[in-house]
Amino acid sequence: MIKAIATDIDGTITYPDRKLHEEALRAIRFAENLGVKIMLVTGNHAGFAMGASILIGTSGPIIAEDGGVVADHRGNNRIYLGDMGETMLLWSELKKRYPEAEMSYSMRYGERKAGLVLTRKVPVEEVKKLIEELGLNLVAVDSGYAIHVKQPWVNKGNGIKKACEILGIKPREVAHIGDGENDLDAFEVVGYKVAVAQAPESLKEKADYITEKPYGEGGAEGIMHILKKFGYL
Repeated sequence: MIKAIATDIDGTITYPDRKLHEEALRAIRFAENLGVKIMLVTGNHAGFAMGASILIGTSGPIIAEDGGVVADHRGNNRIYLGDMGETMLLWSELKKRYPEAEMSYSMRYGERKAGLVLTRKVPVEEVKKLIEELGLNLVAVDSGYAIHVKQPWVNKGNGIKKACEILGIKPREVAHIGDGENDLDAFEVVGYKVAVAQAPESLKEKADYITEKPYGEGGAEGIMHILKKFGYL
């Protein structure tokens, strides 16, 4: 039985330009009114996730920084599953070799606590090569919006596991909706997996259901599909 729904934010409950989609908002509030807690799972920082949770009206824990930070829906009682580790060593060398390399705005304002986030001005494959060359215990994942560099155990799957401890449920009692490669780790631990239409093939191959519609309309479709499949409607 599915007791909670975890959903990515950017590209999953938004328009392509990252504005919140009205259909997704309605579906989320509908699920919450049925007693199904929604957990927002994002590569963005905890403050962003907290604000989104309050404005949207979700009651499940927030999972931010690709699983590096877990908190309640108001951003309190934060649990850090990772830290900056060796990321600044990587950044120093990356900037020397690629002067065009750029941190995300949230890095520049000190919002990040569990990893480095880069704009996509340097290809993720080049970042991965440099990590290997330097012998760093880091991974780089392209979310489609940014490149996340973090410790190997920091991922959405482990974030969902910790959030489930807070809720007192099992990860297999969670359905996850996503649209990027950084959702693959979430798919490994949850009980039901939904890929939004524009997701990469690597994610679609692991999905139990692929939405017909993309972006926020697809996220709304995914939520309604889960509610019907598991007897809430």
